[in-house]
Amino acid sequence: MVGTRIVTDSTAGLPADLVQELNITVVPLIVRFGSEALHEGTEITNAEFYHRLTVDPDHPSTSQPSPGEFITAYQSIADDADDIISIHITSELSGTFDSATSAGASDEVAVPVHVVDSRSASIGLGFLAVLAAERARDGVSVPEILQELDAWIQRGRICFLLDTLEFLHRGGRIGAAQAFLGSLLRVKPVLHVVNGVIEPLDRARSPRKAIDRIVRYIREEADDGPLPYAGLLFSTDREMADRLRERIDAEFEVGRWFVAEIGAVIGAHVGPSAIGVAFPARET
Repeated sequence: MVGTRIVTDSTAGLPADLVQELNITVVPLIVRFGSEALHEGTEITNAEFYHRLTVDPDHPSTSQPSPGEFITAYQSIADDADDIISIHITSELSGTFDSATSAGASDEVAVPVHVVDSRSASIGLGFLAVLAAERARDGVSVPEILQELDAWIQRGRICFLLDTLEFLHRGGRIGAAQAFLGSLLRVKPVLHVVNGVIEPLDRARSPRKAIDRIVRYIREEADDGPLPYAGLLFSTDREMADRLRERIDAEFEVGRWFVAEIGAVIGAHVGPSAIGVAFPARET
């Protein structure tokens, strides 16, 4: 038996050392400035992206990898795998899951591919990829891994603060948060991801009050006991993200922290200064 290999996509925001340690294959999404197409994380760094976001007259667009790119990724690891579990950004926000599904069904891939819709993004997705890779490393069977992933997906929550809704609006991912437009003078939008969809949660008069609201959201959604994990996500303001983490640590016992810098593809929609947290809701 060779074992199970894990594939995810670049929106997971996993640090390179963790990807290497757990032998995770990462398929990059694409960000475009005008006619220039760049693979996230390999052809444009996060620092380069956020600089261009503020100075480039072209607002960036994003796109998923093609099925062919996924086939290439699967073929590259098929000799070292009995099965592949491929876990991706919510299908409500990207066509990545569809591309992976199409590739996984191709006769060009010699091993079974199990494609999973995370219903999440950023480190919410990253946590699932890490969990699957650790379970695979420990020899857990594919059906057991998939069952555990499904349980965590049902509980997954993300709550985040944006400096502005401008980038979600430009990128067409604003959804129900459209209701906040036109009423956000000097207030900060707090949003959450509900079953893979971005939804408005609240409006805060200051970053401090926004962090208070995020902490209250965790308290409303999570178990009374320790949080099994929490994931910190941020685009450019690490200092503000660390303030959020400190507040969470003061209120909750966190079993394991993950940290992810928001890359170009999600950054094109949330903009600079976004911060947030991923965590599991209480079991139902």
